[in-house]
Amino acid sequence: MHLQKQTIKELLLKRDFEQIIFLCNKNVRAFKFLRSCLYDVDSRIYWPAIEAIAKLMQVWWQENKKEKVREFIRNLFWSMNDESGGIGWNAPQTVAEIIIHIPQLLEPYGSMMVAHAFEEPPLVKGGLWGIGRLGERIKDSVSFFQNEIFSKVLKINEPETLGLFAWAMGEVSFKPALPYLKNLLQRTEEVAIYINGKFYKKPLGKWANEAIKKLKGIQK
Repeated sequence: MHLQKQTIKELLLKRDFEQIIFLCNKNVRAFKFLRSCLYDVDSRIYWPAIEAIAKLMQVWWQENKKEKVREFIRNLFWSMNDESGGIGWNAPQTVAEIIIHIPQLLEPYGSMMVAHAFEEPPLVKGGLWGIGRLGERIKDSVSFFQNEIFSKVLKINEPETLGLFAWAMGEVSFKPALPYLKNLLQRTEEVAIYINGKFYKKPLGKWANEAIKKLKGIQK
C-alpha cells in the first residue's frame, strides 16, 4: 500500500479517527506521518492529530501493548527536553489527551507534563492547555508547581497565554489563581481555545470572568 502523508492530513481534516487508527495499525508509515502532523503549522491539522494519537494509544493499551504506549510517551517527554535538539511542540497537549483516554497514566505522567512544560517558555501554552484538559484530576500537581506556573505566565504576559491560564485555572478549580484572574477582567483581546474538537473565541476578560465564576461556585 502506497500511503501519502496527504492522506493522513485529509483524514485529520475530516476527523476520521477510525480510519486513521486502522491505517496506523496496518502501515508503519501511517503512524510516522501522524506523528509528524503534531508539528504541522496548521492548527486544523495538529489538534486532530493530538486527538488521533490519544485514541490510537487507547487502542494499543486495550490490546495490551502497554510498553509501546509508555515508550511513545517517554519520547514525547524527551522531545520537550533541550537535549533532544528541538522543542516538542504540542507534546504537553498530547500527553494530557493520552491521559484522558487512559486515566491509569495520570501518575506519573500528569505531574511530569506540568513539570516539563513550565521549564521551557515555548511549551507553557501547551502545558496550560494540558492542565485545563485534565481539570481537577491534576489539581495536586498544579498546587505543587503553582509558583512556577504563576511566575512563567505573568512573565510571558501575552493574551493567548493569559487566556489559557484563566480557562485552565477555572477547569482545575484552583482558587489561589483568583487575584491574578481579577486583574484580567478588563482585558479585551480576543483569545481562541480548542475545547472538545472546536475553537471557542472570547475576549480575555470573559475567559477570566467565567473562570472566576467557576472558582466561586457560580453556575453559568
